[in-house]
Amino acid sequence: MNIIDDAISLSLLSSIKNHIESHTFPWYFIKTTASKNYGDELDYSFYHMAMEDGEIQSGCFDISNTIALILKDRFLIGENWTVHRLRWGMLTGMNQPWKNQPHTDMPDRHMVILFYLDDSDGDTYFYDKDHNIVDSISPKQNRAVLFDGATIHSSSKPTKFGRRIALNINYINLKEK
Repeated sequence: MNIIDDAISLSLLSSIKNHIESHTFPWYFIKTTASKNYGDELDYSFYHMAMEDGEIQSGCFDISNTIALILKDRFLIGENWTVHRLRWGMLTGMNQPWKNQPHTDMPDRHMVILFYLDDSDGDTYFYDKDHNIVDSISPKQNRAVLFDGATIHSSSKPTKFGRRIALNINYINLKEK
């Protein structure tokens, strides 16, 4: 796992925040944050899909993809890797700790970058194959975290902040398709 703080320029960050935090930005409710099979009533969140399976899904694609390409360069991800999925996620605050379902984003080999838009609590947890927590990362404005997509992970809801917003970027290797 690699972490870069101050991952993008402050002017780009400001522009993105104005767009994503706007009252006109469309957020969509989802009953299960990380798994279709996990039905606990507290496992809800909001999302905005900018790209899925390599297909553009919204007008938010350009600004999201700009972040993905900058971070690809910052983390020195090889040229064979391409953006496959761009998903904004927003977890709202709770008055009790809550970890979402441990998961991987997709079954195929991939790499993940989580880009945190704001300071928040609501850590991202990383697990071993037996689902024991082995590490965690706290959301920090303009922080990016790179990890192997096979790593089991989960988000958690903030308890001290009203929300936690992150861009989940999945990259696939074109040479392996």
